[in-house]
Amino acid sequence: MPKYDVCLSFAGEDRPYVDQVARHLTELGVSRFYDTDEQADLWGKNLVEHLHQIYSKDSRFCVMFISEHYARKMWTKHERQSAFDRALVSDTEYVLPVRFDDTEIPALRVGTGYLDISNRTPRELAEMIAQKVGKAVTTPPPPAGWEYQLFSDTVAMLMRNLKDKRVSHEMGTAKPKRMITEDVDALDTFRARSRSFDGILNTVEDLLAPGRVQMAFGPPGRPGDRDKIKHLANKFVEQYEGLLDWSAELRGTTPPDRYAALYQAAARLADQPLQQIERFVEEFAAATDRGAGDLRLHLEYDVRPVEAELQKVQTT
Repeated sequence: MPKYDVCLSFAGEDRPYVDQVARHLTELGVSRFYDTDEQADLWGKNLVEHLHQIYSKDSRFCVMFISEHYARKMWTKHERQSAFDRALVSDTEYVLPVRFDDTEIPALRVGTGYLDISNRTPRELAEMIAQKVGKAVTTPPPPAGWEYQLFSDTVAMLMRNLKDKRVSHEMGTAKPKRMITEDVDALDTFRARSRSFDGILNTVEDLLAPGRVQMAFGPPGRPGDRDKIKHLANKFVEQYEGLLDWSAELRGTTPPDRYAALYQAAARLADQPLQQIERFVEEFAAATDRGAGDLRLHLEYDVRPVEAELQKVQTT
């Protein structure tokens, strides 16, 4: 009889998500091999042989967390090779692929059913794994403050999908989008983008207005609405992505030379609000352990560098 219901194969970069899945699997009564819990047992062993045993013989299923990181790591390559060796001689499905993205994995058969977890919370995935291994998944009364945990999990999951855009913002890179040759067009475009920027910030704050939050999270003493909480989280992250796209559009615009510094300064206006949103998400996630959280958020930015550059183009 296999030692584990499932073994988890993943890249270290994806550990924050997988760690939560592992925790929920334990709560659901699913035995799993998760390396963090096995450090003492792994100590001093021949890991090549030991991990081959786990991923090819000691588990009923292997949950494979596919991502760009997973595809290029040495140890994950060893784990999946062992899992595929088992799958070749198994009469039933063994590898259960779940995808963070559409990275191709050699030897994963075309047509193999998989789960897209880019919009699935760790708890939801854990429940599906539990059902796969035959565990009865009951729905206990939700713990106090579950609404905050759901909002936090959904926001974190969606923001993870924007990592590449965030890195591009930090690096100041963007695909070329348009070229402006006339001064008047450059100024009009700048003013239009400035109004759009303020609109995004106002929308973020409006999403977390007390009345809208109460509609989703419920009034005091009453439970929240799961669908409305997820909707609120989705709209919140949409505006975060909107800030990234807004800045990328400015960086990807080539204006007349004398407007270049203005456009660069304007693109950096998004820096502070982005950091404030990210800090809010981190602090809110920490607060969910207490079953509560503060959904108030006020965004600020320093417009003086932009005003200085605007003054230069208007006086030359």
